[in-house]
This record gives sequence, C-alpha cells and structure tokens, in this order.
Amino acid sequence: MLSVGESARQLGVTPARVRALIKDGRLSAVKNGREWVLREEDVLARLMEAPRAGRPRRTDIEDRVTRQQEEGGAPSAERANRAHELYDECRCMFAHLPSEELMAAARSKEEASFYMAAFDFFLQQRQRELVKQGVF
Repeated sequence: MLSVGESARQLGVTPARVRALIKDGRLSAVKNGREWVLREEDVLARLMEAPRAGRPRRTDIEDRVTRQQEEGGAPSAERANRAHELYDECRCMFAHLPSEELMAAARSKEEASFYMAAFDFFLQQRQRELVKQGVF
C-alpha cells in the first residue's frame, strides 16, 4: 500500500495530480482515516499505461481480430484448442504478481490491464479454494 506522496514520486507527478486522478476515478484508492491509500499494483498499472494526449493507434492485434472476424474466424475446434492453451499458459504465467519488467514491456495500457486482470482472476480462484478448505 502506498500513500499519495509515495505514489506521486513513483508516477513522477505531484500529490495534487494523484488526488485529481483518484477524484476522476482514473486511479483506485481507499480512504484510510484522512489519508488516501493506493495499491502498488494500481500505481504500477498507471505507470505502465504511460498516458499520452491524442487518439490511440490501432494495434496489430486489433487488426488481426478484425481480419479474423471478417474471415469468419478460425474453425471451432482449433479455436477451442487455442483457448485451452491460452488458459493454461495464463494460469502458469500469472500464478504470481506480474513483474515490473513484464509490465514495462506491455505495449499498451490495455495489455498492462490484461496482465493485472489475469493475475486478479487467478488470485481470486486461489482464495476461493482456500475458503473451501477452511483456511479462511
């Protein structure tokens, strides 16, 4: 957990800018008494998104998805197999918090958000298992 000041230093902005991002809903935070507290993951995700002015570029992946949709996509069995492989790979890769190197290598805000969402999903699954086992 980070304070507003620590978050501002990591993001390279002022504490007032961090508070404005919290107010606008572009950065998650929780009020702890009179102070805001931010998750390191949220600050890291914001840092990796490297917001820029202007319209975002269309990515190669978006082009490929559009092309597949126009062509009718891959055959169902092939898509299912690829989906199974993708799930297995994500399960292994996101068993732990994504590294700073992985987040820095993300090509877009969307990609960095995907990494965090995948990690959160598998973390929730582990928590459910622990609750079932009576650990929590």
